[in-house]
Amino acid sequence: MLSLGRFRRIIGLDIGTSFIKAVEARKAGGKLEIANFGICPTPPGVISNGRVTDPPKVAIAVKEALNAGGIRGREVGAAVSGGEVIVRHVFFPRMPREELAQAVKWEAGAYIPYSVEEASIDFDVIGAPHDSPDKLEVMIVAAPKTLVASHVKTMELAGVRPLFLDIQPITICRVFCDGKSNGAQFFVDIGGGTTDLVYCEEGVLRFTRIVDIGGNTFTEAIVRTGKHDSIQAEELKRRASLRDGDEGGADTCLDPEIMDSMREVARRLAIEVRRSVDYCNAQARVRNGGHSSITRIVLTGGGSNLDGLSEYLEASLGLEVIIGDPLVNVAFSGNSHLAEDLAAYGTSLAVAIGLAHRGVDG
Repeated sequence: MLSLGRFRRIIGLDIGTSFIKAVEARKAGGKLEIANFGICPTPPGVISNGRVTDPPKVAIAVKEALNAGGIRGREVGAAVSGGEVIVRHVFFPRMPREELAQAVKWEAGAYIPYSVEEASIDFDVIGAPHDSPDKLEVMIVAAPKTLVASHVKTMELAGVRPLFLDIQPITICRVFCDGKSNGAQFFVDIGGGTTDLVYCEEGVLRFTRIVDIGGNTFTEAIVRTGKHDSIQAEELKRRASLRDGDEGGADTCLDPEIMDSMREVARRLAIEVRRSVDYCNAQARVRNGGHSSITRIVLTGGGSNLDGLSEYLEASLGLEVIIGDPLVNVAFSGNSHLAEDLAAYGTSLAVAIGLAHRGVDG
């Protein structure tokens, strides 16, 4: 990936399947302070498995997002995602960092489904295991160079300077975990095309998995009923509620076939979340001497706004499910309407805000 430094002002740029979001921020009084925010729809069909397939077209949309927010800065941090992005925890004997970097490169070949020469590889030293002080736990991150290049080219065509590339799961951990007292956190980050399942312990990313279910999957399920086109289906999704009965203000009385199609998508998502929660709990018991730890799920991403989804997942999983707010520890400067504008997008801003945190914190 690209190197990281500490910057006085940074733009967190989230190039998503449905929207491009840009947050311009700095550190002030110990808090992240957002100065500007812009958003623009992502052109259809230009993101595939995390890869930008049409950089010139996406670059135009990035410019529109920056202009919409009155963002004049040009130094950005962005994130990559997709099934080709690999995260693994590996143990090494203690050694100097220069030797460790070479060892990581060799070891990474055992975990990535493409050649090391085709990969952009980075790593982070987590520390020494409690029971093996002579070893180091290292998190290895890899992505195809072509995937990374597609994002870098897009940003360069948009006239901005990419200072670093992160991976989306780490940005989620950064927003909601302080690395000290958060314990175990399991996140379900529902984007337009996919969902990232993310597990962190004490601020350390322990597990991530991508599920091919996103907000658009609910829309597509409505279209497949054969009664509505995609525009109508999107509007129906926004009106719909997965709640039972008449709770809340959304519509629980749509065509039963439509509601059944949406509940089927929610059911599939719940199954995938359960599988990953069970796996993470099993791994935590091994790592922590028999103690499992996940008692709560945090929903984030634009797809988490589907009315009744948190309640549906809570009932299905038997765990508390809440909607995370990435704006909780954020300050606002300048425009008096900025906080209101940001609140309207709420959970969908987690990645952009996480990137801004990395840029200003170093």
